[in-house]
Amino acid sequence: MMLNHNEYLNYTLPNDWCAEEDIENLLLYNPSGNGAITTSFFNVLNTKESLDEQISILAKRFIDQNNINLHSPLVLFNRDSKTILNGTGTTADGLFIKLWVVAKHPKIVFATYQSEQKSAEVKVCDSIIDSFQFVF
Repeated sequence: MMLNHNEYLNYTLPNDWCAEEDIENLLLYNPSGNGAITTSFFNVLNTKESLDEQISILAKRFIDQNNINLHSPLVLFNRDSKTILNGTGTTADGLFIKLWVVAKHPKIVFATYQSEQKSAEVKVCDSIIDSFQFVF
């Protein structure tokens, strides 16, 4: 199903998934699944850093503040007129985590997925994040 967040982000959820919104966050999950995607929204800062640098700094701060042990370096790429940074790791509690930062000036979407272990659900999460389309 196609949904919209705050009139600037379209995304597609599988039929068995749910979306819950509040003022600052969007929670995406399958009620019968293993984890959930927690999504936060930011504006690009007017600084000398490029968009790539800003999203890299945002991700690095999150990783450091939450003591995440990355499985491999973060991957940065551009596709469908948006910039995406993603990677996987393990939290201090031993949970699997995948994070994505999806951006198109002037918006940044920061999303994480956590579960007890990596499962096929991560591929579904990747497809949801890939469906993000900024409408501006």
